[in-house]
Amino acid sequence: MRSRFFLTFTGFLLAWPAHSAERWSEYTYPEDGFSASFPGKPVIAKRLSKTSQSPNRTVPERIYSVNEGGVIYSISVMDFTKAEADPDVAVGEVASVLTGLGRLAFDESIYTDSMHGREIIVIGDDGTSYTDGIFYVRRLLYQMKVVYPAVNSDPAGSSGISIFLTQFHFTNPF
Repeated sequence: MRSRFFLTFTGFLLAWPAHSAERWSEYTYPEDGFSASFPGKPVIAKRLSKTSQSPNRTVPERIYSVNEGGVIYSISVMDFTKAEADPDVAVGEVASVLTGLGRLAFDESIYTDSMHGREIIVIGDDGTSYTDGIFYVRRLLYQMKVVYPAVNSDPAGSSGISIFLTQFHFTNPF
């Protein structure tokens, strides 16, 4: 009886991420050069983002985001096409803001579609995790971010972080 329950429970756990991934849809944004899977249709917002890498200290930023059960999946695109930015400094500024949110748990190089970036994970004092992929490609800074609060009801669970980060692609990186 115990082994039957264990096998049923294990099967449920293994099937859960696959079932959750079925709800995700791919969205393509050619004007910003990427496609990504989200658990719902993203809301698009625009703002000016602060940076030392622009003469007027700001650059336009577009944010594509979905809040799924308290977990926020977003992709921000900071437009440096009218600024003579140092890519390392621009990425460093974004990373610095992120690491200011809590304890740095992970900071490593990553590659997506042959483009080099950084993956950073920060854990806030309240248990919220911030998982980011940051890339500077063709004078655009991409920040894929998952804000995963300690208390949430996201049906994908933590597998949503992996689904989101691995389903991001540049449509024309070269």
